[in-house]
Amino acid sequence: MALMTGGRAVVESLKAHGVDTVFGIISTHTMHMYDALYDEQDSIRFIGGRHEHALGFMADGYSRVTGKPGVLLTSGGPGAADSMGSMGEAYHASSRILQITANCELELIDSGRGAIHEAKDQLGMFRSVTGWNALVDNLEALPDHFLEAFRRFRDGRPRPVELEIPTDLFEKQADVEVLPPREMPSVQLDPSKIEQAAEALKKARRPLIWVGRGVMLADATSELRHLAEALGAPVTTATTGKGAFPDDHPLGLGVGEFGGIREESPLGDFIKKCDLLLLIGSTMAYHRTVQQGLKLPSNVIQIDIDPNEIGKNYPVSLGIVGDAKITLQQILSLVDTKGGSQDNGYSNEVADLKESIRKSLVSQYPNELRTLEGIRSVLARDAIVVGDATVPNYRASRCLPFYEPNTYLGPTAWAGLGFGFPAGLGAKVGRPERQVVVITGDGGFQYNIQELGTAVQYGISPVVLVFNDNAWGVLKEIQSDTFNGRYLGTELTNPDFVKLAEAYGAGATRVHNLDELTKALGNALNDKVVHLIVVEMPDGFASFR
Repeated sequence: MALMTGGRAVVESLKAHGVDTVFGIISTHTMHMYDALYDEQDSIRFIGGRHEHALGFMADGYSRVTGKPGVLLTSGGPGAADSMGSMGEAYHASSRILQITANCELELIDSGRGAIHEAKDQLGMFRSVTGWNALVDNLEALPDHFLEAFRRFRDGRPRPVELEIPTDLFEKQADVEVLPPREMPSVQLDPSKIEQAAEALKKARRPLIWVGRGVMLADATSELRHLAEALGAPVTTATTGKGAFPDDHPLGLGVGEFGGIREESPLGDFIKKCDLLLLIGSTMAYHRTVQQGLKLPSNVIQIDIDPNEIGKNYPVSLGIVGDAKITLQQILSLVDTKGGSQDNGYSNEVADLKESIRKSLVSQYPNELRTLEGIRSVLARDAIVVGDATVPNYRASRCLPFYEPNTYLGPTAWAGLGFGFPAGLGAKVGRPERQVVVITGDGGFQYNIQELGTAVQYGISPVVLVFNDNAWGVLKEIQSDTFNGRYLGTELTNPDFVKLAEAYGAGATRVHNLDELTKALGNALNDKVVHLIVVEMPDGFASFR
């Protein structure tokens, strides 16, 4: 044990759990914590942003590409509240985010006496966007709270965690024993269910595998590939599972969710005709599956770390609660040597289906597909693409191929605007050696446009594609198609994004066609500063060429 302030105890606990990067905004409440961080700048990198909404997305992007917890430091009250949008995204994405936030003095919490930054039931505010949160009401207990937070990141389905520390505890001194991480007990699976799953997979004549982000969270992409190849089973992914299986693999079918393609699509018809679906680590998000009319086979085996996901949106024949990596390893031990019992010609049918899917995309999104293929042509195989809630990203989520895990980051069913740019900054912090490209719209970009200053200040250098139609494009399309062009609230008057980026010290280019875009992107990927490419598309993404 050692005598230290609460601020020092926080920093030492972060170090003990291997944290090397934190995102935050300094406040009067947290000065002692920042003073302790000052002494640790060689071991903990600090990224100071402009708004907590953006910082939460940065921590999320960082966590998704590294697999490590993203740490967010905020003040209590308004600073904490500003992070709610990004914490909601992290909750739905099962991201490992640790938010350390202040509260007012311990004796004044929830007193209503008017302490600075006092919130009404701040703990309650965060319960809807965290897997667990707690108030640290004595300094000696702080290391135990860190143990519990990091245990939750490793045991079961990860969710964001929020720890609140009263401002007077940051400066208080006490004898504190900083605790290192503890070993996790081995996971025990039901061997009879593993045998049932293996037997069903071996007997299936038309098996299909559907995967979500849970496969990447469990680092199970290698096991997935081995199982698919052993069975000759094609693989389709949820949008959040893009990259879990290579799109250019003969068995890779791309996204199975129905974004713009309805049930009569080749993939939708194929899914219904399969005799077994192995569903791994996917929530089967309602708005992209059930709501769009997606039909599954009657025989479904579902593997998920979260027991609440088993059979939530579709009935299952067999549910296995467990870590995807361990579960697939055990199934592989029973099927790897013998393979499956596929119909004759099944592999040829899969190859034909891949071509039919492409033709379907070409017929529906000819210009969009051409643009996205142009973007892909100048990117490295392991480039990271981060999308916002915008039409170009929705098309990218269906049309843009990915080959490596954790190389596509997009908003989940939470679908909050403003995710793309700051999450791209976090991804570049976490993987500085990788190309990072953001796909955002003019509206969503302005949610966190101020983080251009953060990017320049800290030398974070993604390329940001701002597709500019001077509108909330998704909603304007709906007003055009459904409300006879009665536009209200969907048209935007925007700044000159190029001049604004240059004012921040960022690189900037304006383009008007695909040739200009691919050339600008190829050049910008070598920039040492963040580079904005403003893609002018006054008639919308479908008309850009």
